[in-house]
Amino acid sequence: MLIPRLILLCLNYKCWLHPFLWKTVCLCHALCRPVFPPGLCAGQGLFPQGPVNGAEGGTVMFITNLSPPAQPFRTISWSVGGVSIIVYNSNDSIGPVYGDRITLNKTTGSLELRNLTLADSGEYRVAITTATAETINGSTELVVYENISDANITGPSNHLFANVSSANLTCEAAGNITAIQWMKEGQPLSAGGNIFFSEENRKLSISPVKRHDSGEYVCKLTNPASSATASYRMIVNYGPESMTILGQHIAEVDTHTLMYCSVQSVPPATFTWLFNGQQTGVHEAGYIIKKVSYNNSGDYRCGARNDLTGNVISVGQSLSVKAVAVMLVVVAVALGLYFGITNHR
Repeated sequence: MLIPRLILLCLNYKCWLHPFLWKTVCLCHALCRPVFPPGLCAGQGLFPQGPVNGAEGGTVMFITNLSPPAQPFRTISWSVGGVSIIVYNSNDSIGPVYGDRITLNKTTGSLELRNLTLADSGEYRVAITTATAETINGSTELVVYENISDANITGPSNHLFANVSSANLTCEAAGNITAIQWMKEGQPLSAGGNIFFSEENRKLSISPVKRHDSGEYVCKLTNPASSATASYRMIVNYGPESMTILGQHIAEVDTHTLMYCSVQSVPPATFTWLFNGQQTGVHEAGYIIKKVSYNNSGDYRCGARNDLTGNVISVGQSLSVKAVAVMLVVVAVALGLYFGITNHR
């Protein structure tokens, strides 16, 4: 009979490594075309390329590329590692551990598998018999990954100081981890400058730390079926530095004036103010004179200290007190009237 011979011929198609394409190429005899669906050679290409990835406890679909036939399939048989999962025919047979875990699409041969376990990993095979007794075979690989959980970053236990200290951050988690990516303030980090990666990206080293290295670091751990993230906030201590006094150098009598000591420091600096070399008792960044008098003229100096770094810096500014402009006008007018009257006598 012609049909069985065609089936035998098509099931024994040959495969070899193509010398130019550098990939496996399968030769399907031209006579197979009437027997199998277009583009399908004895199950070749029945499933998408690559493995099917699933997460422990999750669900996967083994989807064939078959369209529903004009006449129902006679049988559909699924197995893994030689163990039967389901045989669909007049008397369906389901494997003992798959009773409530599978759903078979009887029009395409696709299979849904639920409540995955690590033991479900393996090669899955399907054999389909059509209404005209032709057989279609296919196989695909399932890889079940343990879910990633308990992600955590461990970092330095001591204080970090700019341009002096080094920091090592280590990202750890439970489960199958295939890739780790580091980010800072939401932007991917790459090696270079003072940033180094090691231990398959589990460890991030920064040496030495700089002021701009302060911020939130996130590591994202992934596998083809799950992911998890952990975060760590790094504080780099520095300063005080870049100090300046903001405020007027000239103030008028009976007015309000403010001198403000601006400085960059982590943690925030503590302040002291001196007036003409004497302590003022003011320990805030701002020095306020609510009602200026001539006695406030002199030299002011702001000192800033970082209690963690131990660094101290100071800067000075002079203040001159002048009479109110309106008073000067009154005096000038009075003097003008006086000399005018005197000259007329």
